[in-house]
Amino acid sequence: MDKTEQQYSQLTDQGEESNILICTQDPITLYNKFIKVYNLDDNKVNGITLQYMKQSKAVQFIHNYLRNNLGRVVFFLILILLPFINLLFYLFLLVAWLKLNQNHQIFKSNLSQVLDPFENMVENSELCEMMKKNYVVFDMEIKENEGLHFSKKVKEMIKNRSNGNNKIKYTIYNQILKEQFYGYPNSRITCLKWIIVSTLLIAVQLTLIIIYSSKI
Repeated sequence: MDKTEQQYSQLTDQGEESNILICTQDPITLYNKFIKVYNLDDNKVNGITLQYMKQSKAVQFIHNYLRNNLGRVVFFLILILLPFINLLFYLFLLVAWLKLNQNHQIFKSNLSQVLDPFENMVENSELCEMMKKNYVVFDMEIKENEGLHFSKKVKEMIKNRSNGNNKIKYTIYNQILKEQFYGYPNSRITCLKWIIVSTLLIAVQLTLIIIYSSKI
């Protein structure tokens, strides 16, 4: 694989790093990373360029808690145990949901233009796993491509991109990259569920505060 490692190039712009407050592996950022891969000339379907979503710090902040079980437990405890502070988190949650919904319009617009943005890419989870990447952009000579384990149909498709030259360029991907595109709507549903839970918890807290205050 050493030789192969020297023959591929990957889009490496990771953007801002995650920190204690935000997670830059949020649904919007991951979606945009896929769009960056798709918008390479060799990957575009019928030459159509797809639109990037608008980044949101609120989404990154909320996703930092909702992305795993530990974060969700912490978020839930904040809602229960920290009155008034939980209102701030609730506000972030509402803003995040609003931003996710706004970007969903971009998702639908892109999908209406290109139903299958992976049409000019090659799915190969094993090769991606070997290279520990969700996608790899290969730029190599045709004869070097013969050593890779693709179906005859895929090899012909790749070979046709050479346009008579000895070099070809194409992208392989795994299911994770596919989920970053098609799975975006799930983030809206998750956020909405937490809004419902948060609304109920805060409503109960405010009711108890009012009852307690009226008895003083």
